[in-house]
Amino acid sequence: MSVWSIAAAQSGSRPGEIEWNIERHLAFVRQAAEHQVDLLLFPELSITGYELALASQLAMSIDDVRLNAFAEAATEYRMSIVTGVPLQDGDKIRLCALAFLPDGTRLAYFKRNLVEAEKPFFHPGQSVPVFGYQHHHVAMAVCADISVEDYARDAAHRGANLYATSVLLSEKGYHKDCEYLARWSRKFNIAVLMANHALPTGGFDSAGKSAVWDENGRQIIAGGRGEQLVIARRQDSKWQGEVHDLRSATAL
Repeated sequence: MSVWSIAAAQSGSRPGEIEWNIERHLAFVRQAAEHQVDLLLFPELSITGYELALASQLAMSIDDVRLNAFAEAATEYRMSIVTGVPLQDGDKIRLCALAFLPDGTRLAYFKRNLVEAEKPFFHPGQSVPVFGYQHHHVAMAVCADISVEDYARDAAHRGANLYATSVLLSEKGYHKDCEYLARWSRKFNIAVLMANHALPTGGFDSAGKSAVWDENGRQIIAGGRGEQLVIARRQDSKWQGEVHDLRSATAL
Protein backbone atom coordinates (compact mmCIF):
# COMPACT_ATOMS: atom_id res chain seq x y z
CA MET A 1 0.00 0.00 0.00
CA SER A 2 1.29 3.47 -0.84
CA VAL A 3 2.05 6.03 1.84
CA TRP A 4 -0.95 8.13 2.87
CA SER A 5 -0.03 11.42 4.53
CA ILE A 6 -2.68 13.40 6.40
CA ALA A 7 -2.23 16.60 8.36
CA ALA A 8 -3.98 19.03 10.68
CA ALA A 9 -3.29 22.69 9.96
CA GLN A 10 -3.37 24.17 13.45
CA SER A 11 -3.92 27.69 12.20
CA GLY A 12 -4.74 31.03 13.79
CA SER A 13 -7.43 33.32 12.36
CA ARG A 14 -7.97 37.06 12.51
CA PRO A 15 -11.63 37.88 13.30
CA GLY A 16 -13.50 38.39 10.03
CA GLU A 17 -10.38 39.12 7.97
CA ILE A 18 -11.07 36.67 5.17
CA GLU A 19 -8.35 37.74 2.75
CA TRP A 20 -5.65 37.69 5.43
CA ASN A 21 -6.84 34.34 6.75
CA ILE A 22 -6.80 32.83 3.25
CA GLU A 23 -3.18 33.90 2.81
CA ARG A 24 -2.38 32.27 6.16
CA HIS A 25 -4.10 29.10 5.00
CA LEU A 26 -2.06 29.07 1.81
CA ALA A 27 1.16 29.28 3.84
CA PHE A 28 0.07 26.04 5.51
CA VAL A 29 -0.83 24.52 2.14
CA ARG A 30 2.60 25.29 0.68
CA GLN A 31 4.40 23.87 3.68
CA ALA A 32 2.19 20.78 3.63
CA ALA A 33 3.02 20.29 -0.06
CA GLU A 34 6.72 20.28 0.82
CA HIS A 35 5.99 17.38 3.16
CA GLN A 36 3.95 15.58 0.48
CA VAL A 37 0.69 15.75 2.42
CA ASP A 38 -2.32 14.18 0.68
CA LEU A 39 -5.05 15.63 2.94
CA LEU A 40 -4.85 18.91 4.87
CA LEU A 41 -7.56 19.75 7.40
CA PHE A 42 -8.18 23.20 8.93
CA PRO A 43 -10.16 24.02 12.13
CA GLU A 44 -13.82 24.96 12.48
CA LEU A 45 -14.65 28.28 10.73
CA SER A 46 -10.95 28.77 10.02
CA ILE A 47 -11.42 31.22 7.14
CA THR A 48 -13.42 33.75 9.18
CA GLY A 49 -12.57 32.82 12.75
CA TYR A 50 -15.29 31.56 15.10
CA GLU A 51 -17.26 34.80 14.85
CA LEU A 52 -20.90 33.79 15.22
CA ALA A 53 -22.38 37.28 15.22
CA LEU A 54 -20.66 38.01 11.91
CA ALA A 55 -21.81 34.80 10.20
CA SER A 56 -24.47 36.40 8.01
CA GLN A 57 -22.10 39.18 6.99
CA LEU A 58 -19.19 36.85 6.28
CA ALA A 59 -21.07 33.93 4.66
CA MET A 60 -19.57 32.82 1.36
CA SER A 61 -20.97 30.90 -1.60
CA ILE A 62 -19.34 27.63 -2.57
CA ASP A 63 -18.06 29.23 -5.79
CA ASP A 64 -16.81 32.46 -4.19
CA VAL A 65 -13.84 33.63 -6.25
CA ARG A 66 -11.82 34.19 -3.07
CA LEU A 67 -11.83 30.42 -2.59
CA ASN A 68 -10.37 29.72 -6.03
CA ALA A 69 -6.86 29.73 -4.58
CA PHE A 70 -7.71 26.55 -2.66
CA ALA A 71 -9.12 24.84 -5.73
CA GLU A 72 -5.99 25.75 -7.68
CA ALA A 73 -3.69 24.58 -4.88
CA ALA A 74 -5.56 21.28 -4.53
CA THR A 75 -5.02 20.59 -8.23
CA GLU A 76 -1.42 21.80 -8.32
CA TYR A 77 -0.30 19.82 -5.27
CA ARG A 78 -2.65 16.83 -5.72
CA MET A 79 -3.87 17.53 -2.19
CA SER A 80 -7.36 17.51 -0.69
CA ILE A 81 -7.81 20.69 1.39
CA VAL A 82 -10.63 21.06 3.93
CA THR A 83 -11.38 24.58 5.18
CA GLY A 84 -13.91 25.97 7.67
CA VAL A 85 -16.42 28.56 6.38
CA PRO A 86 -19.90 29.97 7.01
CA LEU A 87 -21.54 28.90 3.75
CA GLN A 88 -24.55 30.41 2.02
CA ASP A 89 -26.77 27.48 1.03
CA GLY A 90 -29.76 28.96 -0.77
CA ASP A 91 -31.52 31.12 1.81
CA LYS A 92 -29.79 29.38 4.72
CA ILE A 93 -26.37 29.81 6.30
CA ARG A 94 -24.56 26.63 7.28
CA LEU A 95 -21.51 25.99 9.42
CA CYS A 96 -19.43 24.18 6.84
CA ALA A 97 -16.32 22.09 6.34
CA LEU A 98 -15.59 22.75 2.67
CA ALA A 99 -13.30 20.32 0.84
CA PHE A 100 -11.35 21.15 -2.31
CA LEU A 101 -10.33 17.98 -4.13
CA PRO A 102 -7.51 17.53 -6.64
CA ASP A 103 -9.95 16.87 -9.51
CA GLY A 104 -11.57 20.30 -9.02
CA THR A 105 -14.56 19.12 -6.99
CA ARG A 106 -15.78 21.26 -4.09
CA LEU A 107 -17.57 19.21 -1.46
CA ALA A 108 -19.49 20.72 1.48
CA TYR A 109 -20.22 19.06 4.81
CA PHE A 110 -22.66 20.98 7.06
CA LYS A 111 -22.34 20.67 10.84
CA ARG A 112 -25.29 18.67 12.15
CA ASN A 113 -25.00 18.95 15.93
CA LEU A 114 -25.10 22.72 16.46
CA VAL A 115 -24.49 23.98 20.00
CA GLU A 116 -27.03 26.41 21.49
CA ALA A 117 -24.91 29.48 20.78
CA GLU A 118 -24.76 28.58 17.06
CA LYS A 119 -28.47 27.94 16.49
CA PRO A 120 -29.48 31.61 16.05
CA PHE A 121 -26.91 31.96 13.25
CA PHE A 122 -26.79 28.62 11.41
CA HIS A 123 -29.09 25.89 10.12
CA PRO A 124 -27.99 22.30 10.78
CA GLY A 125 -27.02 20.05 7.91
CA GLN A 126 -27.91 16.49 6.98
CA SER A 127 -25.48 15.60 4.20
CA VAL A 128 -22.69 13.11 4.94
CA PRO A 129 -20.35 13.14 1.92
CA VAL A 130 -17.47 10.67 1.78
CA PHE A 131 -14.59 11.33 -0.61
CA GLY A 132 -11.29 9.73 -1.54
CA TYR A 133 -10.13 6.54 -3.19
CA GLN A 134 -9.33 2.91 -2.30
CA HIS A 135 -8.33 2.60 1.39
CA HIS A 136 -8.27 6.41 1.63
CA HIS A 137 -11.93 7.34 2.08
CA VAL A 138 -12.69 10.37 4.26
CA ALA A 139 -15.79 11.46 6.18
CA MET A 140 -15.98 14.89 7.80
CA ALA A 141 -17.35 16.18 11.10
CA VAL A 142 -17.31 19.58 12.81
CA CYS A 143 -16.69 20.08 16.54
CA ALA A 144 -19.81 19.06 18.56
CA ASP A 145 -20.56 16.43 15.90
CA ILE A 146 -17.79 14.33 17.44
CA SER A 147 -19.86 13.66 20.58
CA VAL A 148 -22.52 11.82 18.55
CA GLU A 149 -21.78 8.11 18.26
CA ASP A 150 -24.21 7.60 15.39
CA TYR A 151 -22.27 10.04 13.21
CA ALA A 152 -19.02 8.14 13.67
CA ARG A 153 -20.79 4.80 13.15
CA ASP A 154 -22.36 6.10 9.95
CA ALA A 155 -18.99 7.31 8.66
CA ALA A 156 -17.49 3.86 9.22
CA HIS A 157 -20.48 2.06 7.69
CA ARG A 158 -20.20 4.25 4.61
CA GLY A 159 -16.66 2.98 4.13
CA ALA A 160 -14.62 5.84 5.56
CA ASN A 161 -11.04 5.01 6.59
CA LEU A 162 -10.61 8.43 8.21
CA TYR A 163 -12.86 10.65 10.33
CA ALA A 164 -11.64 14.20 9.66
CA THR A 165 -12.83 16.48 12.46
CA SER A 166 -12.52 20.29 12.42
CA VAL A 167 -12.90 21.72 15.91
CA LEU A 168 -12.59 24.59 18.36
CA LEU A 169 -11.68 22.98 21.68
CA SER A 170 -10.68 24.82 24.84
CA GLU A 171 -8.62 23.23 27.61
CA LYS A 172 -11.83 22.64 29.56
CA GLY A 173 -13.38 20.39 26.95
CA TYR A 174 -10.27 19.06 25.26
CA HIS A 175 -9.75 15.79 27.12
CA LYS A 176 -13.42 14.77 27.03
CA ASP A 177 -13.63 15.33 23.29
CA CYS A 178 -10.38 13.46 22.70
CA GLU A 179 -11.86 10.55 24.64
CA TYR A 180 -14.79 10.51 22.21
CA LEU A 181 -12.46 10.42 19.23
CA ALA A 182 -10.28 7.65 20.64
CA ARG A 183 -13.42 5.66 21.52
CA TRP A 184 -14.91 5.93 18.04
CA SER A 185 -11.62 4.96 16.40
CA ARG A 186 -11.47 1.80 18.52
CA LYS A 187 -15.14 0.94 18.25
CA PHE A 188 -15.49 1.49 14.50
CA ASN A 189 -11.93 0.70 13.38
CA ILE A 190 -11.44 4.12 11.79
CA ALA A 191 -8.52 6.54 12.01
CA VAL A 192 -9.27 10.05 13.28
CA LEU A 193 -7.71 13.40 12.38
CA MET A 194 -8.51 16.43 14.55
CA ALA A 195 -7.58 20.03 13.64
CA ASN A 196 -7.94 22.63 16.40
CA HIS A 197 -7.35 26.38 16.37
CA ALA A 198 -3.92 27.68 17.32
CA LEU A 199 -5.08 30.87 19.02
CA PRO A 200 -8.08 32.39 20.80
CA THR A 201 -11.09 32.97 18.56
CA GLY A 202 -14.67 34.03 19.14
CA GLY A 203 -14.06 34.54 22.84
CA PHE A 204 -12.64 31.02 23.33
CA ASP A 205 -9.05 30.21 24.24
CA SER A 206 -8.25 27.23 22.05
CA ALA A 207 -6.19 24.41 23.52
CA GLY A 208 -4.33 23.70 20.29
CA LYS A 209 -2.92 20.14 20.47
CA SER A 210 -4.31 18.92 17.15
CA ALA A 211 -3.96 15.15 16.96
CA VAL A 212 -4.30 11.89 15.07
CA TRP A 213 -5.47 8.46 16.30
CA ASP A 214 -5.00 5.16 14.51
CA GLU A 215 -7.73 2.59 13.88
CA ASN A 216 -7.23 1.11 17.35
CA GLY A 217 -7.63 4.35 19.29
CA ARG A 218 -3.91 4.84 19.84
CA GLN A 219 -2.80 8.46 19.57
CA ILE A 220 -0.13 8.65 16.89
CA ILE A 221 0.82 12.29 17.31
CA ALA A 222 -0.38 15.47 19.01
CA GLY A 223 0.78 19.03 18.55
CA GLY A 224 1.32 21.70 21.16
CA ARG A 225 0.42 25.38 21.22
CA GLY A 226 0.76 27.86 18.40
CA GLU A 227 0.60 27.45 14.64
CA GLN A 228 1.76 23.98 13.68
CA LEU A 229 1.45 21.37 10.97
CA VAL A 230 0.64 18.02 12.63
CA ILE A 231 1.30 15.17 10.19
CA ALA A 232 0.62 11.43 10.31
CA ARG A 233 1.70 8.94 7.64
CA ARG A 234 0.35 5.44 7.08
CA GLN A 235 2.23 2.75 5.19
CA ASP A 236 1.33 -0.95 5.28
CA SER A 237 -1.10 -0.29 8.18
CA LYS A 238 1.66 1.32 10.28
CA TRP A 239 1.46 4.97 11.31
CA GLN A 240 4.08 7.50 12.29
CA GLY A 241 3.71 11.20 13.17
CA GLU A 242 5.63 14.45 13.11
CA VAL A 243 5.02 18.11 14.05
CA HIS A 244 6.36 21.20 12.27
CA ASP A 245 5.99 24.83 13.27
CA LEU A 246 4.54 27.06 10.57
CA ARG A 247 7.23 28.94 8.69
CA SER A 248 5.87 32.47 8.20
CA ALA A 249 7.33 35.93 8.46
CA THR A 250 3.96 37.55 9.10
CA ALA A 251 2.91 37.91 12.75
CA LEU A 252 -0.68 37.47 13.83
